[in-house]
Amino acid sequence: MTFLDTPVPWSAVFGDDRPVEVEIGPGRGETILAFAAAQPDVNFFGVERSAGAAERIMARAAARRLTNVRVVAGDAQLVVRGIADASVAAYHIYFPDPWPKTGHRRRRLGRGTLPREIARTLRPGGAVHVASDLAAVLGELGAALEDAGLARRRGACAPARPTTSFERRYATAGTHYAQFVRPAG
Repeated sequence: MTFLDTPVPWSAVFGDDRPVEVEIGPGRGETILAFAAAQPDVNFFGVERSAGAAERIMARAAARRLTNVRVVAGDAQLVVRGIADASVAAYHIYFPDPWPKTGHRRRRLGRGTLPREIARTLRPGGAVHVASDLAAVLGELGAALEDAGLARRRGACAPARPTTSFERRYATAGTHYAQFVRPAG
């Protein structure tokens, strides 16, 4: 039996049974920390590729006494595979790396098993929030999420979140946003 065969219950991760929202690629942590401070009744779990960035976010959470934040370093494809079915209230994917370089295409989040794993782990009625400065990246990930069984919510408004340093630097032409939901039933 491996880690992926036995998902760790969220209550073991956070010590309570509050709803869990997952941010894939929190970067410097601006969004996950703001959400955690504004919503103390929700737990926030980040999956960050860089171990150093994950450690820095956790240090900032500790300095702010935010007990509802956990961040792990790892590949989102693998980490999300270890999450229990229908146990995530929402996913947040803002400005996903990799950038549109040819050599990075194989790592894009819309490829591989991640969209199916997100759909499997999302609660019925739960949402996936996606924003990018590149319409093509959002389109590719969005198509993969729809192929996995999620429905695009037309006209959805993005949740209030801080403008990240990355967004200020690269989204000079604007931000593209989409929301996808897991149908109830």
